[in-house]
Amino acid sequence: MKVRYLGHSCIEIIGQHHILIDPDFTREPKVGVEYILVSHAHRDHIARIAEIPTGIVVASEDVCDIASDLGVSRDRLFPVSVGDQVENIQILPGFSMVSGPIYSLFYFLFRWRLPDPGGTPLSFFIKEDTNLLHIGDAHKVELDITPDILCLPWRTTPFGPQKYKNQIVTMVRKLSPKYIIPIHYDITGMEADPADLIGMVTSKILNGEDWHYF
Repeated sequence: MKVRYLGHSCIEIIGQHHILIDPDFTREPKVGVEYILVSHAHRDHIARIAEIPTGIVVASEDVCDIASDLGVSRDRLFPVSVGDQVENIQILPGFSMVSGPIYSLFYFLFRWRLPDPGGTPLSFFIKEDTNLLHIGDAHKVELDITPDILCLPWRTTPFGPQKYKNQIVTMVRKLSPKYIIPIHYDITGMEADPADLIGMVTSKILNGEDWHYF
């Protein structure tokens, strides 16, 4: 299996299947994607989904509806729920913040607009010899799982950035992954340095734009 980070929350995996997670990439994926997984429907996770000409979209039903509105044909949509499994992709509960009055208020204060509909969030556990967990941009999870690779959202939030990062570190210690692929650290206005994780966690940090091989 090989894995690489394509910007924002987007991860590309080539193993048993060619998988793209959260397709708002800043670097182009390879052709031939088989499955497109969407953790939730905020723009920085789904915006470029219609640009991928191949692949079945695996997401919550309401997120599939949003993908359809963005131009993905209905015959490519495969709605799933927690507990489902598609090939080697296990569907887990999602913990990305997508709604709520406090979230909407802080979002409006930072961006001067209300958040996009996020749909029902999901997490994805990719079962390979070296497995991988993608949790969207969650900073707290309730999952009884120890992944080999954790795709970790690392950013500087506009409100309470140190508290947020402390929560991220606490989550990493609970999940105890062998490897971390930092994601989400290049979002405009919330940039963060993945190198800051070194020494804060015991996991090996897999940084950069190149492929990581397992």
